[in-house]
Amino acid sequence: MLRDETANIDSSRLFIPGLERFYAKLAPLAYAFVRIYFGAMVAWPGFEKVFLGGVERIAKGNVLKTGLEPPMFWAWAAGLTELIGGVLLVLGLFTRPAAFALTIVLAVITFKVQWAAGFFWQNRGYEVALLWTLVNLAFVFGGGGRYSLDHKIGKEF
Repeated sequence: MLRDETANIDSSRLFIPGLERFYAKLAPLAYAFVRIYFGAMVAWPGFEKVFLGGVERIAKGNVLKTGLEPPMFWAWAAGLTELIGGVLLVLGLFTRPAAFALTIVLAVITFKVQWAAGFFWQNRGYEVALLWTLVNLAFVFGGGGRYSLDHKIGKEF
């Protein structure tokens, strides 16, 4: 479980001490904001793949680059993992397993699909995919946090 560092904000260390009450109220929500936003961001490409015909395009393009066979199976696996995993992150339900599955998918995208293009995303590089991989890895270690369904039911999977 995440350690709550926000309960003891030292106002003498703040550049704007008058914001201490603001920080104290909103700081516990920061992790949830990131988890929810990231879950939505990763669910959308999965939705596009599964429901808007992206699976065939991904199978014929990016999955073939990885050498994984059969490409349609792996394209569906990636799309469903992104869609379901993203929704689970938004909810904070089964956060660790969902984030672990997404870490694997995004690591493959990072190192097998985009690595050769270099770092910068403008050149279809791995910059954003690596960031998303590392954020998911943080959710694997951190779990759902205080404002998650995992916390509500009292189980961190």
